[in-house]
Parts: sequence; structure tokens; C-alpha cells
Amino acid sequence: MVSAGNHLDGAVRRNFLLNVLDGALFALGISMVSRSTVLPILVKRIGGGNIAVSLIPVLWFVGHNLPQLLIARRAEREPRKKALLLRTALAQRLSWLVLALLTFFAVEHVSPAIGLILFFTAFLLAAVASAINMPVWFDMVSRLTPVRLRGRLFALRIILGALLGVLGGWVVEVVLRTFEYPDGFAVLMGAAFAVMMISYVFLALLRETDAVDTQRQINVDNLFNRIPDILRKEVNFRNFLIAEVMIVVATVAEAFFVVDAIEQFSLPEAFAGRFVIVMAATMVFGSFVFGYVADRYGHRINLIAAAGCMAVACASALTADSVELYYVAFAGLALSLGIQNISRLTIVAELCGERERPTYVALTNLVTTPFLMLGLLAGWGADAFGYDAVFLVAGCLSLCAGLWLLAAVRDPRHHSAQTIPTRQ
Repeated sequence: MVSAGNHLDGAVRRNFLLNVLDGALFALGISMVSRSTVLPILVKRIGGGNIAVSLIPVLWFVGHNLPQLLIARRAEREPRKKALLLRTALAQRLSWLVLALLTFFAVEHVSPAIGLILFFTAFLLAAVASAINMPVWFDMVSRLTPVRLRGRLFALRIILGALLGVLGGWVVEVVLRTFEYPDGFAVLMGAAFAVMMISYVFLALLRETDAVDTQRQINVDNLFNRIPDILRKEVNFRNFLIAEVMIVVATVAEAFFVVDAIEQFSLPEAFAGRFVIVMAATMVFGSFVFGYVADRYGHRINLIAAAGCMAVACASALTADSVELYYVAFAGLALSLGIQNISRLTIVAELCGERERPTYVALTNLVTTPFLMLGLLAGWGADAFGYDAVFLVAGCLSLCAGLWLLAAVRDPRHHSAQTIPTRQ
């Protein structure tokens, strides 16, 4: 009996370490193609305006969220997840190689309009590739990691990824200073792909536990018909989704911080690397603190903090009169995004039944995605009223989200009666 327990503990430790290493290296890759700092500059260089910049978070969230419902059906019906995980993870990584090749060979040799169409088409495909991987990956990670360790797992992934992200920021600054447009951006995407493929090795080494009984899995085909019933009966989940909508719409402002800073203070494009470093260094501290908070006090309080940090970021962008003060905006943005990475999907895993986890992750994204189209108004608002208007609205939405979480959402860990039951 002791031997079996020791074997189980050893398997948990092994998978925990492999998941941390995968996440850290993947985060390094993403830091070199950051949606907050690198891609908005690329879109501007191709010839896009503020509406095109606002498309970066909107298309990413839409492409990342909507297809998850389809793969959730497959994820729930698979008794073993690893083979499906490796196929979807490979597609996720190859999309960045496609973007690198497209940036290197195409965008400079066509008109700005065609260049933007090519970029956003490939970018949307990258988001979809990420989407088909997410439910499978999250379900497997949740199965391999006990509840008491999940907060620390996601926090450690982000902490190590953020430490490596400091290196990523340095790489961004050196590459954009060394290479001409668009070669520098292509080099960054190629480097991101290479690092992500190293992280893929750690995914391949995961040791899957016993197969899951799929006989009583829910019928995802009926999920659309069930949505009104779920939202009516599951009050806590519904209230969480209301806050989630406000936070996600507010986060669309992330693409405008780097554009505003560079234009306001006449900075070179390579300065984006320093903003990456600020965000990465902030995530080290924030992830350590909020990973502990999540495990000790629950994920609800973390999401309240995430909303507050986004509000602080917007307030800093509105008031900063120097680059040094503008760093506070990027620090607040980093904390908000980092906390959401720790707690956004993890709280969904606690709000729903064990067997319905992949579907409720997909449902969360499905319900919030239509509201993301409001993010296009951010580009229009930036053109009509300036970046300050975007930051003001995003800051107010963040404050409202935090207050709603505080007043209307109960922590599922301490209120098990609100947990969503499995239905046939």
C-alpha cells in the first residue's frame, strides 16, 4: 500500500515538473511575439491603424475561444488524452512558423492592405490552433495535478516563464535593433517557434494516469440547448461569467499601451523589448504571491485583484508623463494577465463537475466571445477620441468587474453547494 502511494506521489511530482518546464519555455516563446508589445508594432509597420491594432486581441480571443467547444466534445470522449494533446500542441506551435515565413517573405512585397489581410489570416489560424489545444491540455493538466497543487503549478509556470521572459525581452530589443523591418519580426517568430518546440518535448514526456470512464460523459451536442438552463439555474457560474465578460472586454486595451507609449514619447521600436522585460519581471513577483493566494484563499480573490491591476494600469497610462512612470502601466497589465492565467480557468474547474470540465471551459469562452466584438470599438474610440478614452473605459470596466466579483460571486471552494452538477 505504501509502495503504491509512493509510486503515485512520484508520478505526480514527475508530471508537475514536466508541466512547469513546458509552461516556462512556452512562455519564453510567447514573450518574443507578445500580443501586448511586439505584434501591435508590427501591425503599425505593415500599415494598420488603430482599428487594426484593436483586431489583435479581438481576433485572438475569438479564434481562441469559439473552436474550443468542438474539441471539448472530442476531449471528453477520449479515455486517454495524451495522443490528442500532442497532435493539437504540434499544430499550435507550427502556426508560429507559418507566421514567421509569411512575415519574412510576403508582407513587405505586397500592399499594406494585402499585408494586413495575410497577417491577420495567419494570426487567426494561430489562435484557432491554440484553441483546439486548450481544452485537451487543460483537462489533462487538471487530471494530473491535485487541486491543492494547481495554483502553485500555474504560478510556477508563470514565474519561471517570466524569468525567462526577461531574456525574451532582451532578445526582442536586440533583434529589432539589429534587423531591418520586417526581418526582425520574422526572426522573433522563428525563435519563438524553436523555443516552443523544445517545450513540446516536455509535453511528450508526461506520464498519463489511468484512463477516464467516458460512459457517463455529457452530450455536448445538446450544450447549445442547455445554455439558457445552465445560466438560469447556476447562479454562481452565471455571475462569474458577467464579471468575466467585463474583464475580457477591458483587456482589449492591452494592445494600445505600447502604441501610446511609443508615439507619446517618440521611442524606437526596439524599446518594446524593455516593456517586455518590465512585464516579465513583474510577473515573477506577482505569480509567486498570487499562486500562494489562490491555493490558500481561492481563485475568486485573485480575479478581484486582476481586475484591480488592470484598472491601475489604465490609470497609469492616463496620467504618466514620462517613460519611467509608464512602466507602471505595463506592470499593472502584466499582473492582471498573469493572475488571469493562474485563476481564470482554474476557478471554472472548481465551479463545474469533474466530468464536465472541458465543456465548461469551452462554455465560458463561448459565452464571453460575442462581447469581444465590442473590442473593435476600442480602435474606433482611439481614432475618434484618442487613447485616453480607451484606457478610461477599460479602467471603469475593470473596476466594475472587481466590484461584481466581490458582491455577487461566491468562492466555489468554500461554497460547494454552488458547484455545477453533472447532467445527462
